[in-house]
Amino acid sequence: MSSMSRPHVPAVARHLLLVLATVPALALAQSSPAISTIVAFSNSAVNAGPVRGPDGALYGTTSTVTAVTGGLIYRAAADGSSVRTLYQLKLTDGLNPLGGLLLGSDGLLYGTTSSGTAAESATTGTVFRIAPDGSGFTILHRFQRYTGVNVVGSPINNDGANPESELVEGSDGYLYGVARAGGPNGTGVVYKLQRDGTGLTVLHAFGPVTSDVTVYPPRNADGAEPSGRLVEGADGYFYGTASSGGENASGTVFRVRFDGTDFQTLHVFSALTAGTTGPSTNTDGARPIAGVTDGQDGRLYGVASLGGSLGYGTVFALDPVGGVFTPLHQFNGNLGSGPTGELLLAQNGSLIGTTTAGGTNASGNLLNAGTIFSIARDGTGFTSLHSFDGSKGAVPTGQLLQLGPSTIVGVTTSGGRCSQGTLYNFSLTGATVDGNTSCGQKKNKGSGSTGPAILLLLGTLGLLRRLRSS
Repeated sequence: MSSMSRPHVPAVARHLLLVLATVPALALAQSSPAISTIVAFSNSAVNAGPVRGPDGALYGTTSTVTAVTGGLIYRAAADGSSVRTLYQLKLTDGLNPLGGLLLGSDGLLYGTTSSGTAAESATTGTVFRIAPDGSGFTILHRFQRYTGVNVVGSPINNDGANPESELVEGSDGYLYGVARAGGPNGTGVVYKLQRDGTGLTVLHAFGPVTSDVTVYPPRNADGAEPSGRLVEGADGYFYGTASSGGENASGTVFRVRFDGTDFQTLHVFSALTAGTTGPSTNTDGARPIAGVTDGQDGRLYGVASLGGSLGYGTVFALDPVGGVFTPLHQFNGNLGSGPTGELLLAQNGSLIGTTTAGGTNASGNLLNAGTIFSIARDGTGFTSLHSFDGSKGAVPTGQLLQLGPSTIVGVTTSGGRCSQGTLYNFSLTGATVDGNTSCGQKKNKGSGSTGPAILLLLGTLGLLRRLRSS
């Protein structure tokens, strides 16, 4: 399978220049990196990275539910010059779009909500579609209401419940995704449907909980709670992760064919051992909340949010042909901990990701607001590119998006000027954008206007939900 398919601190700057010279990282220019705000969210909950639209703008979702909205879809210019509400979800549309958006081959945006309408009980989520200009919002599929719960209280239905990750479009033109819960065993499903919303098929329903109700975390045969997006391989399989379950209750990596046949568990993460003074540890990591990334070299790459030899999570590689699983990096807390977003395969071939915690300031004091890091696919050259301090955001999550050789964008779930998270620009050449940091007030210099729906959003849900059983 040839294709699976800081601030300015001299020591850090010297190390980055070494990386630029030896691996050529994201840029060729020898400048200090800079982070700037594209959008400072106000009273919102952003939980997934943006997608770039056909017009070059960034599109994403925020998920907070209020008395009048179930969340919203936004459009932001990549240079921060404008941001607007593309569509405000009605309470009858669906609630909590926790996953990001997919730009389909037809030029339309596709996404999911984790819950159904506010007026009904036992609702389990939707799949929706919208044009980049905000027109044509359509609910393509409503997941069935749940009829009961399993032994650990997770909802049971036929087609899945609580989808919380991005959809992917297969080479066959179908949409593919995972639902964290639901299915006949309440442990989640892998599903497909046509782009018009018809023909939803459950490709795999994860197995029943096999451990006693008093055992926590619960165990099963093949994994539970899939919450990361799928990736298509060139071998006719979709690959993904289950964030919990498996025989050790630490999660699994799996694959399944386009038609649902030949489901295989490729790796079962080992059991965690409680530490006497620190976090629980194991050899390979645990709780892979993010999906895996195709390294275009025959291997899959991913992160585990917990465990590893130090207990702060891992970066790993997996050869699906030989079945060889390799831990590439053990997070230590100071240089990051708790990664929850998919890795980005950068244009230069390195892997770029974020951690939700860890990081230090220029004096070496722990900030614990999250980091951006890079690592080569062979596990060498791990570099902490940036430690968040709250001013430009904190607790980053979701997959990063590369806009050019030296520029990536991503989201944080808290911090920033308005204290509710940011859409940020990170540049290794030191370039910055002058974005919207008005917190819903008058337009700040160089910024665009913020739609009124952004001001109605309250609370945070997504990352807390994704980490609720960690």
